[in-house]
Amino acid sequence: MKNTNILIAGILGLSLAFGVTSCKKKGCTDSTATNYDASAKKDDGTCEFDTTSGDGHNGSHVMIKMNHKYDGATVMPSDFNDLKYTNDMGTIHSITKIQYLVSDFVLYKANGDSIVVEGYSFVDFDNVNSFAYSFPDDIHVPYGDYTGIGFTWGFDEADNTDGAYADLNAASWSWPAMIGGGYHFMKFEGKFIDSNSDTTAYAYHNGTASNNGTHEANHFYVQLNQSFTLSNDASINIDMNFAEWFKNPNQWDLNAMHAMLMPNYNAQILMNQNGRSVFSFGSVTQ
Repeated sequence: MKNTNILIAGILGLSLAFGVTSCKKKGCTDSTATNYDASAKKDDGTCEFDTTSGDGHNGSHVMIKMNHKYDGATVMPSDFNDLKYTNDMGTIHSITKIQYLVSDFVLYKANGDSIVVEGYSFVDFDNVNSFAYSFPDDIHVPYGDYTGIGFTWGFDEADNTDGAYADLNAASWSWPAMIGGGYHFMKFEGKFIDSNSDTTAYAYHNGTASNNGTHEANHFYVQLNQSFTLSNDASINIDMNFAEWFKNPNQWDLNAMHAMLMPNYNAQILMNQNGRSVFSFGSVTQ
């Protein structure tokens, strides 16, 4: 099972290490580090930061808050089952279920370093408390200037392992072994008015892409560039626009693709492409 850890990597990303460290050459050049060396000309990866929990910590306890939209309209569980949305092809539809998974958050420092917090957030609209993901209490992100945040949609190959996570197993989150195994990345379901004016169910499920027995990892990386400064405990808001799953860069025809999408290789690749524009940076509150 993946544990939650904090890592700091140099801009070249040549190595990662458990704990809190910084990676470059020739001594620690980060003035916020406890072993800052004013005479060092290049950072050699030896920087250490105070991550003491409790009063007096020298870093921010960070919470990630996911906010959900359909274009400009907020999406909440109370909006479910209402045929109130119109996708980019003009198809009227509802939402009846939303669950998705993101993992391995990365915060980009202004000095070129990056801070990686391993772990995952499983968002389930049946539990609105799942919209917020807090870094563990004993992890504090160094104060200072940042240029953005990133994360992985779903799990990467190393983490997408059958049966590895008890909470996801209990949530019936597994992806069938015959089409690659591991876990779902998203379940997005509802009903739509089809071309015959009938109300038809859709199940927009995303995960590993399978093509005639060959399985392709279908995760992608999201990087949201936005400058901010951490000087206290903070909430970082990320917005997710569900309308984008149906329109950018591929217009999604629910009449043609609304069911049996999990084993549909082309559908999974189109989802991967559309998902890259779904997220945007919201705000930071401290």
